[in-house]
This record gives sequence, structure tokens and C-alpha cells, in this order.
Amino acid sequence: MPSDDAATASTSTAAAEAPIVVGRGGRARAGAAAEAATPTSTPWAIGALIAVNLFPLVGVAFLGWSIYDLMLLYWFENGVIGLYAALKMLLTEGEDGASRGPFGLLGKLFLVGFFTVHYGAFWSAHGFFVVTLFGPGGAFGSGSDPFIGGVLDGPLGFFAGGLPIAGRYLTGGLLTAAMGLVVSHGISFVGNVLQRGEDLRTAPNELMARPYTRVFVLHVTLIAGAFLVMALGQPIAALLLFVLLKTGVDLAAHLRAHRSR
Repeated sequence: MPSDDAATASTSTAAAEAPIVVGRGGRARAGAAAEAATPTSTPWAIGALIAVNLFPLVGVAFLGWSIYDLMLLYWFENGVIGLYAALKMLLTEGEDGASRGPFGLLGKLFLVGFFTVHYGAFWSAHGFFVVTLFGPGGAFGSGSDPFIGGVLDGPLGFFAGGLPIAGRYLTGGLLTAAMGLVVSHGISFVGNVLQRGEDLRTAPNELMARPYTRVFVLHVTLIAGAFLVMALGQPIAALLLFVLLKTGVDLAAHLRAHRSR
């Protein structure tokens, strides 16, 4: 029969070796602290996003940009988002390395090809409607533009019609802002993907779906705002608020997306 001292020692040993169980509240607090300590994106990416989104304020205040100019610029950004999404799809190794090796590469190439055709059609059609609704000769514009009717003609049609739209209408300050969008998303791509490895363990089909969600949410908001600005007669104050609305929505989507990854 063991002594009291032996029993006490045994109990102490068992207590020392027993796992420490943390309640739900403790786990929640630990998880929240870990999430708060984890950066959602690189400071360079966030700074570039804010700067390039606020550049249109200069266009509105000093260059006479209209709601059509802003919608055209933000439409072009959709194409930039699609471009970097395709690059992520090519670079990712997939979940548990499923996209490695020759067969994985072939699968990624197929998805990138499909995405290029499908998203290209989506982007081109979106640009066509921006021009025909808000542009010169459009339903809510003034003047005439014979280029509109033939934008989607030719062998590529909807799949690459956005390229001649961008080439024709993105000029001067709009072109500068458009190139700024390319650089801004490029900074995010380098900092978050190439340096931090973000999205490099994500399935290619998941990466393919993300641009559609972001573009849909953003541009439903912008189209509603655009019609409101036009109803007010496009005063500078309303246009400035429109730019700030887009900046806020875009920044929130950026931080939420990178935090979830």
C-alpha cells in the first residue's frame, strides 16, 4: 500500500504532466491576438493602393475628369486584376503541392487559358457597356462616336475587345493613372506573393474565381454611385466623394482579402 508521500508525489507528477486545457474564451483571445499581430498586407502595397486611388482626385479637381473618365479608369483596373490573377495561377503550387510536376503545370496552363478567354470576354463586355452608357455618343453621354459600334468586331470579338477600348480612350492623364494602377497592383504582387509567399499554396481554380467576386462587388457599388453623381449634374464635390467611395471600398476589400489568406 503506497504511503501518503508517495501518493502526493504521484498526484503532483500527474498534475505536472497533464495537458493544460484552454477554454473557448482563451482560445478565442489567443486567436484574436495572433490575427491582430499578423500583418494583412505589406505597408508598400497599402500605401501604393491609397496613392493610386487618390490620384483621380487631381484629375477631377484640375483636369476636368467626368464620371465617364472615372468609370473607364476603374474598368481598366479590372483587366489589371485579371492579369495578376493569371500570374498567381501560374506560380502557385496548389494545395499540398498538387500543382507541381508536368501534369500540374498542364492543368494550370489549361485553367489560365480558360480564364484568359472567359475573363477577357467579361472585361471586354464591361468596357463596351461603360463606353456605350457613359461615353461620348452613349446613352448618358453627348456627341457621337462611330468607334463604339465596331469595338467588338473581328475574329477576337468579345474576348479582346477591351484592348482597343483601352487604346482609344485611355490617353493623357487617364493613361498615367492607368499605368499607376498597373504599378500599384504590381507592388502588391511582389510584396505579398513573391516575398511573403501568399497564395502560392492556393488551388488554381480558387485563384481563378477571386477576381470575379471583387469586380462584381466593387462595380455594383460604383455603378450605383455613378448614376447618383449624374443625377446631381456631376458637380466636383460629388465626383470627389465618388473617388473616396471607391478608395474606401477597394482598401477594405484589399485588407479583408489579405487577412483571410
